[in-house]
Amino acid sequence: MNIHVVALNETGNYNITDEDRPYIAKIRGVYLFDIDQHTNVCELTPSYYLIHLCDQVILTPAGTALDDDQRDCLYQTYEYCDGKNSYYHCHEIDTLIKTDPDNHCAYGDSVVEGDYDEQIKAVQEYLCANCPL
Repeated sequence: MNIHVVALNETGNYNITDEDRPYIAKIRGVYLFDIDQHTNVCELTPSYYLIHLCDQVILTPAGTALDDDQRDCLYQTYEYCDGKNSYYHCHEIDTLIKTDPDNHCAYGDSVVEGDYDEQIKAVQEYLCANCPL
């Protein structure tokens, strides 16, 4: 396993209220994937299977100026939604990795014993609590 973590801008997937919009720069979904595993989903273009870890609200300068309770309210509203695993074309993720390295990190090889699914689950649980991005 060669685990990588990537953050995707998913702001367009959220219904941000007019009151909250001035405080939120973007919302990104953070996913893990095995860069060595490619899947062809009913097409010739290979895809990575991205496993959702968490969502992160990135605040504007006005958002960072809010008090702790107001910022916490934004986080509670937008970060704790149930994300879904998904497939993304390998070339899209590979381009993101090259052009925007701040939204990517290589976690490395898994040292967890067990079959592939058990290893992925263990890494997912660890990274959910210790997000590297």
